[in-house]
Formats: sequence, C-alpha cells, structure tokens
Amino acid sequence: MQILKFSDEKATNLELCGGKGANLAKLTRAGFKVPQGFIISVKAYGKFIENDENIKNLIENFGYIFDYQDLDKLEKQSKILREAFLELDFGSEFLKEFDENLKEFDENTAFSVRSSSTMEDLNSAAFAGAHDTFLNIYGRDEILKYIKHCFASLWQSRAILYREEKNFFQNEACMAVVVQKMVNADFAGVSFSINPVKNRNDEILINANYGLGESVVNGEFEVDEYCVSKSDFSLRSSHIATKEFCIIQDKFGTKEEKISKERQNIPCLSEEKLKQIAKLNCDVEKYYAFAQDIEWAIEKDELYLLQARAITTLAERWTRDESAERYPNVITPFTWDYVDKAFHISLEYSFEMMNLPSFKGKWFASFNNYIYGNQNAVWLYMQSGNLGIDFKNLDTALEQILQKYPHIYDLPKQWMRDLDDYLKGIGSLENKMLLNDEQAFDFLDEVVNLGTIYFRPNIAISVTQSLLYRILKTFLEKLVGEKSGFYFDILTRFDESKTAQVNEDLLTLAEFIVKDPFLKSEFEKYNSQELEEKMFNYKVLRQKFWSFLAHHGHREIDFDPYHPTWSEAPSVVLDNIKLLLNSDFEKLANEKLHKKKLYFNTKNELFALLPKQWHFGFDELLNLVKTYTLLDDLEHYETTRLSILVRKATKAIGEYFVKLGIIKDPLDVFFTHMQTILDYKEGKITSQMVRLEIEKEKVQYLENSKKIPAWNLGEEDEVLEGDSEVLEGVAGSMGVAIGEVYLVHSKDDFATFPKDAILVARTTNPAWTPLFYSAKGVITESGGALSHGAVTAREMKLPAVMSIRNAMQILKNGMQVKIDGNKGKVYILD
Repeated sequence: MQILKFSDEKATNLELCGGKGANLAKLTRAGFKVPQGFIISVKAYGKFIENDENIKNLIENFGYIFDYQDLDKLEKQSKILREAFLELDFGSEFLKEFDENLKEFDENTAFSVRSSSTMEDLNSAAFAGAHDTFLNIYGRDEILKYIKHCFASLWQSRAILYREEKNFFQNEACMAVVVQKMVNADFAGVSFSINPVKNRNDEILINANYGLGESVVNGEFEVDEYCVSKSDFSLRSSHIATKEFCIIQDKFGTKEEKISKERQNIPCLSEEKLKQIAKLNCDVEKYYAFAQDIEWAIEKDELYLLQARAITTLAERWTRDESAERYPNVITPFTWDYVDKAFHISLEYSFEMMNLPSFKGKWFASFNNYIYGNQNAVWLYMQSGNLGIDFKNLDTALEQILQKYPHIYDLPKQWMRDLDDYLKGIGSLENKMLLNDEQAFDFLDEVVNLGTIYFRPNIAISVTQSLLYRILKTFLEKLVGEKSGFYFDILTRFDESKTAQVNEDLLTLAEFIVKDPFLKSEFEKYNSQELEEKMFNYKVLRQKFWSFLAHHGHREIDFDPYHPTWSEAPSVVLDNIKLLLNSDFEKLANEKLHKKKLYFNTKNELFALLPKQWHFGFDELLNLVKTYTLLDDLEHYETTRLSILVRKATKAIGEYFVKLGIIKDPLDVFFTHMQTILDYKEGKITSQMVRLEIEKEKVQYLENSKKIPAWNLGEEDEVLEGDSEVLEGVAGSMGVAIGEVYLVHSKDDFATFPKDAILVARTTNPAWTPLFYSAKGVITESGGALSHGAVTAREMKLPAVMSIRNAMQILKNGMQVKIDGNKGKVYILD
C-alpha cells in the first residue's frame, strides 16, 4: 500500500509517513478530533521517482555537489530538480489507490495538501516552513498536482540548506504528503501548554483570530492573546488586538478578508471556548507526556485539532537548583571544557534514545567558576507535563511505559556491554608511558574521547531513574495516599549498590582495627596524616589498606580532577575509617538482613492491596526502580576512573609547561582552556599567551572559591537570619531527629565530625558516605529524592531534608534543630 488512512496503525510510522503524517495518525488513533484524511507514503515517493533515470541521477549527483556557499547557484540547482519532479507521472497502481481513498469524501470537499518529510517534525529538527503546504484544494487533478509540488518541495533550497545545517545526508531525504479535509474555520489559532513568553509552567498561552489559522501561524496579522490558568482553565489575562484582516477559504485557495469594524476590537473567543482549547492542549500534553503547542480550529462550534508539536525552546534562566548537587564547588576552566562537551553530547544521545525532543542550547554553563543549570530547560524536559500513563490498571500502565520508553529494558544491558570496552580502554591508558609532550597531548585526546563515548548513554540512566521514581511515587499516592512517603522510602533502599560495597569494605577495615588493641590505640592517638606516614609500620593493615585503594582509589574527593583522588590522598580515607571506629558492627550486620525482610514484607503488604492480575506489573516496576538505582550509582563509580587519567594527562602537559617556564606548578594546567592547549599545540598562540591566561584564570578561581554563589544568577540572595524558626525544603528520607548541627564544607571537616550530629552540607557525594554512620540526620542545600544524600539517608534510615537554600549560612555549628524528613522541614530550636 502506498496510501494510508490516519486511522491505520502503520500510518504512525515516521519513516513511512513523515513527521507530520505520523503525528496526525497518532493523534487520530488516540481519539482526538482530527479532520479526516490520508497520507501519501514514502513508498509512493519512491515509486514516483524510481522509473525515471534522469531524476534519480540528478538527486544522486546533486546530493554531493550542492553549493551551500553560493545561494544563487544552490537555488538554480534546486530549481532544476523541482521542475524535473513536476514533469513526472503517477503510476496506475498509485492512482487506483488514490481514487479509492478520495471517493470516501464528498466531491465538493476542500483539502489541505501538506508536505511531510521523514526529517520533518523530528525530535532533533523541526523544519518549520522548509517544505510546502497548499490550502483549500478542490478536485482530483488539483490534489494530484499539489502532491507533486510537495514531493518537489523536498528539494527547495531552504530545505536543502536546513538538512545540511542539521548534518542530514541529502540522499536519505524522503517525502510523504498529507491530504486532509479542510476545516472552514470560523476561528483558529495556536495554543501552548506552557507560557513560553513569561516562562510560566502554570499558564496556557492561546493566540486566536477569525478565519483560518494561517493568519496566526504566519505572524503577519494582529491577533488576540489569552493567558489561561492550567489548573482550572480560568482566564488570567488577555490582549485583544485590533484585528483588521483574517484569512478565509477561497475557490482557488485562500484569501485575505477585511474584518468588519464592529468585530475588530472584540474578543474572538468566549471564555467557554478558551476552556475547551486549554483542555485540549492539556490532553495532548498528557498524551505525549511533554509540553506541546497545538494548532486548532473551530467550525460551527466544533473544536478540531490540526497539529501538535513539542515545545523545546524557552528563554534561559540560570539557577543552582539543578547544578548545586552535581557541582557544589568551583570548577577549573580545563575541567569544565571537557565535561561540558561530554555532557551535551550525552544529552543529545540520551534524549534521542529516550524518544525525547532534541534540546538545542546549554543545559549547564559556567559563571564565575560555578556551574549553573538552565532551569527552564530542566523543568521542560524533566518535570513538565503528565506522565501520560493510566494508573487505573497497572498491567496496562506497564505496557504504556514500555511503549513510551522502549529503551528501559535495553539500556542496562547495553550499558554493561559497553562497560567492558570502557574498562579495557582505562586499563590500556593507565599503563601508557608519556615520554614527551607530543605523547602527552595525544594522551589527553584519547582520555577525553574515551570518556565522551562512555558517557553518551549516562544521562539517559539518570533521567530514566528519575522517571521511574516519579511513576512509583504517583502509583503509591493513588494506592495508599498519605502513607506513600513511608512505603516509597522502604522500596528505594538497596544495599547492593557499588557505594554500599565500598562502605562495607571501609567498615571491614574499621572492624579489623577495632579488634586489634594496638591499632585501635594508634588510630585514637594520631591524626590521619600521621597515620598515613606510619602505615608502613602496620604490615597486615598496610596490605589491606593498599588493597582497598587498588580497588577504590579512583574515588573522587571533589568533582574536579584538579583535586586528588583517594589513591593520591590516603589521609582522606583514613579520616573516613576513623569516623567508623565507634560503629556497632554487629548491629550493622543484622540491619542488612532486617532491611531485606522489611522490603519483602512491605512489598507483600502492597500486593495484598492490589488485584492479583496487577502483581506482575507492580513487581516489574519495583525491579526497574532497583535496576536503575543501582545502575546510576555504578555509572558514577565507573565515571570517576577518568579522574586519575585526566590528572595523568594534565600533569604530563603541566611538566612540559614547567620546563618551558610557562608555569611553576604542573597542576596549573587546569587553569587554562582546552582550546588554548590545542591552539598552542598547533602553533597558533605563544607560550606567553598561555601563561597570561593561566595566571588570570587562577586568580579568578581562587577569588571565586571564597565566595558563596548567588542561587539565581544575577539576583541577590535573601539570607535569612539564624533566628528563623522553620526552614522548608524537600523531603529526602522519612523520620524525625533532634540534635546539634555540624557544617561540613569539605574533606577537611571529616575528622572533626561529632558522633550523632546533624550533618549539614551544600551537597554530598559517595565519598562522604562514612559520615552518615556518625550522623543523626542530614540537611543539604541542594538535591531531592534522587540525590546521593537522600538515597544514602534512606539506606541508613536517617531523616533527611534536601534543598534548604542557604543552610550553610543560616545554621551554625552546635545549633539545636529538629529535622522532619516526613514534611521536608527543619525547625531551629535554639
């Protein structure tokens, strides 16, 4: 079949029906009121050109020789191709199918004939306006004529240029065509499920005019604008334009019509119609589980959905909401350069894998050495829209999850397979000798490339984990109501993580020391630096300790590899061990079994509340939550192996720069940019220019490290006084505790952390986990339910409250607080 109805399941295939056609088919099959029509598939396009050697040769040759620099020449090449298309004839088989589909409509029906390229309305490219659309077309011959024009528009110069810009192969471009019954609209326009002008996610923005929607879409006419509440669809504000013209149907297409003066300044939509449009927009957003803009039309009081697209662009709004947990401290320019590159490559790769719209812009950016997140982008991709899942039947819900996110089962297996290659690459690079500057530069390239390839799917892991947590939370809220937080905490505690394994190894070392009176005495007597120097005196412990570092020495102290790892700073590990010496080892061992029993009993308790046929679906959901929680932790553990290699590369380059007199400390290379190193290597800049950049960047870095970054870039933070009674954040782990707070700024505070204190930090990472064994509760300035601090607190049954802004300024060591992990609040008792 070369032609498919909107209602045909095959019509939802983008490769067969193009972006616009597949989208209309999906919306039709989902039950939305879409005007009827059919799709001339890519197969028809292929058959249309396959028997003409001339046009096949033109496409093949021009695909390689298009002149993208000379627009006049490109337009001439484009015109030759398009004119050749219009000379071709349709085959008899196609015409027979076409006539069968057309006869289902009244002979006086007007149609729109729209291009639907296989590269149009993709998640990675919108192609807005790149191909042709024809409106109000009557009669068989006219429709066929404009189908040819749509085929030819694949080779419009603007479409050719757009494909080149997006790095698509010209020869792989194909065209489908949508033939759709026209709505003779009384009113039409567009609607956005979030307000992209004000960056409001609680508002729907609607533009409208009399007549067809082209007057709104083209942006050439004055139109009405309405802001509607997303919660109850009530009208919040409106701008009623002086609407002088609209576009209406005409016998030969469309035409402009002057609007009567008495109608020009009155709203073209009633509040009731606004509610209907807003609800339709929200329903489409729910279906796609992503913010959408839609084109709509009203004819004779009937509302029709004409088109829907994902909203992927909002103005940047830089905050520390998303970045403070990942990047709590200042970052050197060199580190951020390669992290920024790898992160955004991963973002594009991961979103494509997850079938999410492509994001074009910066997700994270560095300002004054602190990393900020583009909060509007974060909200749009991570929190906007409904999950698009019906929880009335869990078996059906599981099917919906797998349909919407087919990568969920495959990603963990794929990642584990790729891990082998990554670890082999790590091993090869660890053993590589760097004998000269050329080898050092090449080594740096190899490290960055290895890390970039390894990291590509890793954003998908954390995003999927977040998605699964949202699904589990939503389901538990519907099942047990207010008790959902209690059950959620238990069902997201796992002892099998890599971080848990590292902690067990630390506990084993601590227990070994406690059982040896001499070693215990030594550890009580000396600080960690002194113990590091004396380690050679402790033969058995030394072997165990070096074995631990051989396995886990790549663990980071700080995200930035400018700082040493555990293997280069063993005293940090010794501080952690000292914190564990007072642990109740027997109790900890018993708790592990207790947690497993509690998980098992809790799961069975929830099973008893569910119909038997839902048990499999719920069990699968829990398995996926566990899989991705452990995978996210393992991914972080393996990623930090790169730190040792990055330090090896930068030290080697740094030593070369020391010989040249550019710097005195090899690690000062971290204060230059990667492009600067490449430019110097290629002889584009002098050593003096490198030296000046390093000096400038280092001074700025050191100055910025002493500052507390504004939470919202460009705004002054409102610092609350210490006598504020209640601090509100986000619940991270259930439970209530009262105790004195202790602020941990860095590893330097580990050794002095008091037993049973409330841990307060900007954020925590896996290397901080031993602190939790001594803590009574946890407060952080950033993070949420998925953060390391929250996950670890749940594992250890400690109450935790995350995202308390300015907690490090408001709270002081020794302050008495009550931490309520159930409500996400901290009460200052002093």
